[in-house]
Amino acid sequence: MKNLSNQFWKLVSVLIFVSVSFGIVHAAEKRVEAEKMSLTNYQIDKKESTTFIKLTGSTGIAKFNFNFPSGKYNIDARYIAEKIGQNTYSFYVNNIQIISWLGKNRDDQWHMMNEQQWHIPKNITINNGDEIRIEALSANGSLAILDYIEFTESGKAGSPTKKSLTTIYPEEYENAIRNPLMGFRASLEKKHEYATLVKTYIKWNEIENAESDGVEKIIEVCDTKWLGGAEQNIKFVPRVYLAWPGRKGSWPADMKDGDFTSDQFKQRVIALIKKLGKAWDNDSRVAFVEMGLIGEWGEMEWPATKDEIIDAVSTQFATSFQNKIVMIRWPNTYNDDVYNFGYYWDSFAHHDQNYYAFHLNNTSPRWRTAVIGGEAAYDWGNLQIQPGKSPDESLKNPVHRDFIIDEIRRLHANHIGWIANYNQSNDTVSAGAALVQKVMGYRFVISEVSYPKRIDTNTKFLVSFKVKNTGSTPFYYNWPVEVSLLDPKTKQPVWKNTFTNLDIRNWQPGDKWDGKSDTYTIPAEINSAYQSFQLSGVPTGEYILALAILDPAGKRPCARFAIKNYYNGGRHPIGKVGINQTIDSFSVSGFDDIQSDRSLSYDKMVK
Repeated sequence: MKNLSNQFWKLVSVLIFVSVSFGIVHAAEKRVEAEKMSLTNYQIDKKESTTFIKLTGSTGIAKFNFNFPSGKYNIDARYIAEKIGQNTYSFYVNNIQIISWLGKNRDDQWHMMNEQQWHIPKNITINNGDEIRIEALSANGSLAILDYIEFTESGKAGSPTKKSLTTIYPEEYENAIRNPLMGFRASLEKKHEYATLVKTYIKWNEIENAESDGVEKIIEVCDTKWLGGAEQNIKFVPRVYLAWPGRKGSWPADMKDGDFTSDQFKQRVIALIKKLGKAWDNDSRVAFVEMGLIGEWGEMEWPATKDEIIDAVSTQFATSFQNKIVMIRWPNTYNDDVYNFGYYWDSFAHHDQNYYAFHLNNTSPRWRTAVIGGEAAYDWGNLQIQPGKSPDESLKNPVHRDFIIDEIRRLHANHIGWIANYNQSNDTVSAGAALVQKVMGYRFVISEVSYPKRIDTNTKFLVSFKVKNTGSTPFYYNWPVEVSLLDPKTKQPVWKNTFTNLDIRNWQPGDKWDGKSDTYTIPAEINSAYQSFQLSGVPTGEYILALAILDPAGKRPCARFAIKNYYNGGRHPIGKVGINQTIDSFSVSGFDDIQSDRSLSYDKMVK
């Protein structure tokens, strides 16, 4: 987001996950994160999904009370072995020094203390409530960077179950990602580097020019407008409108032009909403539905309608759309205190509509279940203050870009249009667009995956992983997560199944954005997923275990995790596994670039 200036952290940003990326195995039993300890001469720092502590002087102390059951433990620690100087760490239990070790390797990479086999303390008696203290001594200006201390119950560490597991730590994919149901919203005709959402304005008389027109006409019109969308992994946000200043009216031939208040209008608009629900609620091409219909551009303001019609319209949209999220234009209207409607802000981050953000913020935590989107506006008011005079200006000028990013983070915005019409060939503008795309919507970072080193056919095996949403919004539909075994040569699945006990809508981002520190004051939680699967029908051999998020329409990989472990086609190779045989190496390589893959698609399904 906002650039780091410290040269050391530029180096760390490159190296930060290198040493823990593939093939490292340990049994994570009881872990205490360094930032949770009581600190003296230490400060907390963070890079992406990793939070750690670093010295502010030549020596530092981090301590805590042991809050786990009393017993015997093996002790381990994760730290950076800095090139700038070799640190000394000392570990105490109730003022008794248990171990002192030097930061080895000096390569600016993360290491575990257990890599120094002669050092790691084992079978140490620790009682609940004991004071644990880690003292660090800097050498030549190093920062004694510490991530966590880990305790493994000595009796359990050598169990056959733990020995049979491998844990892989994927490296985060640092760039922005073209992912479905989020991000820049553009047009279907223009090939956009990020957009997977397209807004569709539809005249009422295009889909119903007489009361006798049925649902089939709506589907026929949309088939024409949305041709090719499924093949490009693009979904649509439709809005039906009646009034558009300067354009010919869009009223059906058997209705009175400009009439938003009569009994006939009430009867016809309710009937139309019912048809829209039948056409769109189970259409795989529809992402979200903007309510529209009332007022100029379907912005639901002026010309207005009567309260009884507002009540009827909101109730019918809530009734007709059980599967798609409906969005309205203005907070505190159309019974949004009753129904789970999202919002489209059609002057997003505009200086003259700061009050909108205030009212939208007051709907919190609505964003957890209802999408917030809209578009920037470049045709009215004091746009030179915010969001800038053009999409290019919004994205290349930090004054505008950082303001927009803060609004996205604060309001938990999922997608924005108009600003997407930027010059993709301008490197400065495109770099700014990447920063904005990276914070919009969801962003799922997997930190670790555990699975058996060997899986025998006709037996159950456990797969678990940890994931954190570092984006601004949830994923608003419960798409399934697939685990598969890939042929190492073809990279195609020879076996696959889906998790049945997780709902990715629960992978929530942080909340309460602090623009000064560029962090959520309520950080995103790390979510754990695990399930047992039954393997059958797979020949003996070496395979690659992979994860993927599937679009239910076709059950193909469509949404991607933000990790470098990636193969074109949407699956994330995690590590090797032996089927009916024992293997010694688990790391995989030869990954493809996520953002370069344009092969994803889903099936057009209209029920």
